[in-house]
Amino acid sequence: MIKYFFKLFFQIFIPFLLIFAIYSAFSYEKAVDNAEKSYKEILKTYWLLVSRYNLDDKNEVASIFKSIDNKSDIRISVIDKKGNVILDSSVNENNIKFIENHLSRVEVQNALLGKEYYDIRKSATTGRYCIYYASMYNDKYVLRIVSDGIIFHNLYSKLKSDIILFFIIYAVLSAVISIYVAFRLTMPALELSKVAKAISENKSDFIMPKISDKIMNDAATLIYNINRLLLQEKQALNREQSILSNIINYIDEAVILFSSDNKILKANYQAYKFFNNIKEGINPLVDNADYESAVFFCDILEKKGSLKHIYKEQVYEVYVKEMDEYKLAVFRDITNIADYDDFKAVLTANIAHEMKTPVAIIMAASETLLNDKDMEKEFAEKFLNKINTGSKRLNNIINQTLELYKMENTGLNIEENANIKNILSNIMVKENGKKIIYENMAEKEYNIDNLHVEMILTNLINNAEKYSKGENIYVKIYDENSALVIEVSDEGPLILEKERKRIFERFYTVSKSRNNSGFGLGLSIVKHIALLYGGKASVYTNEYNGNTFKVVLYEKI
Repeated sequence: MIKYFFKLFFQIFIPFLLIFAIYSAFSYEKAVDNAEKSYKEILKTYWLLVSRYNLDDKNEVASIFKSIDNKSDIRISVIDKKGNVILDSSVNENNIKFIENHLSRVEVQNALLGKEYYDIRKSATTGRYCIYYASMYNDKYVLRIVSDGIIFHNLYSKLKSDIILFFIIYAVLSAVISIYVAFRLTMPALELSKVAKAISENKSDFIMPKISDKIMNDAATLIYNINRLLLQEKQALNREQSILSNIINYIDEAVILFSSDNKILKANYQAYKFFNNIKEGINPLVDNADYESAVFFCDILEKKGSLKHIYKEQVYEVYVKEMDEYKLAVFRDITNIADYDDFKAVLTANIAHEMKTPVAIIMAASETLLNDKDMEKEFAEKFLNKINTGSKRLNNIINQTLELYKMENTGLNIEENANIKNILSNIMVKENGKKIIYENMAEKEYNIDNLHVEMILTNLINNAEKYSKGENIYVKIYDENSALVIEVSDEGPLILEKERKRIFERFYTVSKSRNNSGFGLGLSIVKHIALLYGGKASVYTNEYNGNTFKVVLYEKI
C-alpha cells in the first residue's frame, strides 16, 4: 500500500511541478528579453548623448568619457574605419596602442556598413558578458557604447533567485497538497484492499468495514456480497463434485475426460489402475513415452461411439462421447469375457486349421493303404510314416493346448527343483542338421520346476531349429541378479519389430516373415511360465543378425 501511496503522490505532484517549471522558464525568458530591450534603449540613449561631443577633440572628450565610465557601468570606445581604437574610457591613454584591432568585431563591421547593431558577448578586455551598441559618427569614426555587465548580471541574478525561491515555495505547497490528496485517496483504497485480501484468503470471520468514501464503500460491499454468493455456489459445487467423484471412483469402468487438444482433464481411480502411465494435464498422444499407449489413445480419440480395443493384452470396450469441446471416454475391461469368447472362437478355428493338415495326411494315407491291399512294402511304409507323422503332430497340438490351459488355470506347483546340467543332458529336440552350441554357467539347483525349464528350452530350441536359416543355434544359461536367465539365439532371418510385440501371444505365428508355419502355442507357453515366476520373456536382435529369445525366471521363496 505504501507503493500505491507514493505512486499516487507522484502522479499528482509531478504534473504540478512540471507545469510550474514550464511557466517559470517562460517567465524568466520573457523578463530577460524585456530587460535586454530596455537596456538596449539605455545604451542608445547614452550613444546619442555622447555623440553631441566633438570627438575630434580627444583631450576634452577623454575626461568626459572617463567621468561617465566612473559613475556608471558604461564604457565608451571610439574606433576608426581601420578598426583601431583611438579612445576608450576604461583604458589609459598610454595603453590605447596595446588594444587589439576591433575590425573583426561584429558590431564594428555592421556600423561601418551604416547599420545600428547590438551584440551580447563576453568582453576580451573586462572578462564579463556585456551588451554592445555601435553606430557611425560623422562618417569618420565608429562610436561604440558598452555596458560592462554589472547591472545586466545583477538583473539576471535577481530574476533567477526570485524564480528559484518561488519555485521552492510552490514545490513545498504542491507536495503538501499532493500528500493530502494521495492520503485521502489511499485510505479508502487501503480499506478496499483489506476487503479483497480477506476475500482472497477466504476468511470466514471477516467483518465488512465501513469505508469513508461512498464509491469505495459501495464497491467493497458489492465485492463482498458477490464473493459470499460465489462461496455458497462453490461449496455446493464442491459437494456435488465430491459426490460425483465418489460415484465414478467406485464404478468398475475407467472414466477419462479429454479437452479439445486431447489433454486429460479428469480421470477416476479405475483409469489410473487400468493405465498407470496417465495423469491429469498431459496429452497421452504426445506426452507419453510408451508408444503402445500413445497409439491406443490415438485410436480411441479419433473415433466416437462404441468400440473394442486391445491394450497390453487386455481387451477394453470403449465408449467415446463428444460434448462441445470435450470428449468423455468410458473404458470397460472385458478381457475375461473376450478371452472366453475369443478363446472358443480362435481355439476352434486354429485347432480346426492345424488339425486339418495332419488329419488330411492320415486320411489320405490310410485310404490309399485300404484301397491298395497289394501295395509293395516299400510304398506301404512311406504311407505308414505319413500316418505316424500326422499322428505325432496331432498329439503335439493336443499336448500344447492342454499344457497352456493347465498353466493358466492351475498356477505354479514345483515338483522337482531345476538342475540345468541334468536338463541339458536329457533334453529332446528335433534334429534337422543345425549345430546347437551350449554355454551353461548356472551350476546350482534352482527353486524352479525342472519340467518348466525343460519346456522353455525345448520350445525355444525347436523354434530356432524350425524357423532359422543359419547353421548354428546358441544356448546360453546363466545367473543374473538372483534370477535364472535363458538365452537362445539363431542366425536369422530377423523377426520384424512390429511382430515382436505379438510373437508371445497364443496362436500368433510369423509365417509371413519366416519359412515355416506352426500352431503358435510354444512361445505363449514360454511366456506364461516366465510370468508364473515373476519374470518375463522378450526377443531382440543379436550379434549374428538373428534373433535372441531371452527368458528371466525368479526362484520361488
